[in-house]
Amino acid sequence: MNSTDQIKLINDTINKTRENLKPLSFNLIFWGLFINVMSIIHYLFPSLIEQTDHSATIYWVGLPLLGMIYMTRWNIKIGKKQGYETIMSRTIRIIWTVFGFGWLLIALSAIRLEFAVAPMILFLLGLVLTMTGMIIKFKPLTIGGMVLFVFVFDLILDPGQNYLIVNMIGVTLGLLIPGIMLSRMKTNE
Repeated sequence: MNSTDQIKLINDTINKTRENLKPLSFNLIFWGLFINVMSIIHYLFPSLIEQTDHSATIYWVGLPLLGMIYMTRWNIKIGKKQGYETIMSRTIRIIWTVFGFGWLLIALSAIRLEFAVAPMILFLLGLVLTMTGMIIKFKPLTIGGMVLFVFVFDLILDPGQNYLIVNMIGVTLGLLIPGIMLSRMKTNE
């Protein structure tokens, strides 16, 4: 194999890896938009969402559970279409599955113990985004996860601020923008 063939093989491998990250970008964009729309609706119509003591909790647990079901089905479909699983994609799947269980545990614990959920979930999301960004070596996602830590720290220092606005900004910077950047990443260089 000559050097031209080796360079072509390396470029093909890099492009294939980048192409394999496209489904991850869809996940990031989906959740960024989904959580932002939920936050906007809650912010604009608080009396609708907060009709009873537990209606906001039902809103913030029920709709994301539906989103998880949809995205799980979508990811399974993409996985079957791809026909194989890499170590990297398996690692990312495991990390995000653990995130889902952690999120559910935090949300359900908040019902019983009545504590502020937003900082804990944003912290968990920041951890997962940072780990995912480091695994796939995509700096915007790593930085997005670290930015969420700043928002968590800010919420802890000033718990009186509107967590919906903090949530929208954090999710936009942590999920949506890195997801868009990942989806637009060139695969034919």
